[in-house]
Amino acid sequence: MIMKNIKYILMTVLAAFFVTSCDWFVLDNQEQHNAKISGKFVDAETGKLVPSEVYSSQTGVFKVFELGWDSEAAQTWYIKNNGTYCNNLVWAGKYRMQTNDSNYYPFTKEFELKKGDNVVNFEVTPFVRFEDQKFYYDEANKQIVGECTVQVTDPTQTPNLEVRLCCYTDCHVGTSFNNCKNDAGAYVQNVQLTDGKATVKVAISTEAPENATEFKYERVHYVRLAALATGSANSASRYNFTQTYSIALDGSEAVLYDRW
Repeated sequence: MIMKNIKYILMTVLAAFFVTSCDWFVLDNQEQHNAKISGKFVDAETGKLVPSEVYSSQTGVFKVFELGWDSEAAQTWYIKNNGTYCNNLVWAGKYRMQTNDSNYYPFTKEFELKKGDNVVNFEVTPFVRFEDQKFYYDEANKQIVGECTVQVTDPTQTPNLEVRLCCYTDCHVGTSFNNCKNDAGAYVQNVQLTDGKATVKVAISTEAPENATEFKYERVHYVRLAALATGSANSASRYNFTQTYSIALDGSEAVLYDRW
């Protein structure tokens, strides 16, 4: 009797197993990502790209929420150093992007994605704009020089300004990746503004001991200017940037880096 009961139990368990296990081999019917999005962050006044920095500085991200759900979960999307972005793994639908603690004033925008390719640009107001930036190698003084005119977009909110020249061994140069941050000639603090503007010149010595890591080998260097405007706004101290340039120490012109 006991053996019959055991056989009955085993047969029942096996039957249940085979019935439920059938579902294990059914393909997931969840729809694959059906949309792609790309675009750029542009200055609302000038239409120029607003460069960013890699994620470690927190300026190279923005938050996106897919609308229509009971609970909204923030997605983190990344911005390239030149101010453009792309995401090839999204779904068609309605979204809201919002940013805080970025290198422009807080911004929110709703947008809708269709299936396939989408282009969505965001117009923002950076804390600082750059004009007439140029980079060159001063052979006589053994210096990489950066010059520009900077404009603080709202001096009433961000009257305190510093500008620095960043130099690194690859294209992700910025305040987070800067082998010459200890060179006193590479930055200027308390920049004096006239009508919100100032002309700045900073330089990196290729012979200074503090820059030995960057100039240990003969190679192309990547540079960009960074400006920090603070006050009642920009409490997170986010830098604005020029685009990235590559420069050699042979007297040739600096070249805009655009292979993002």
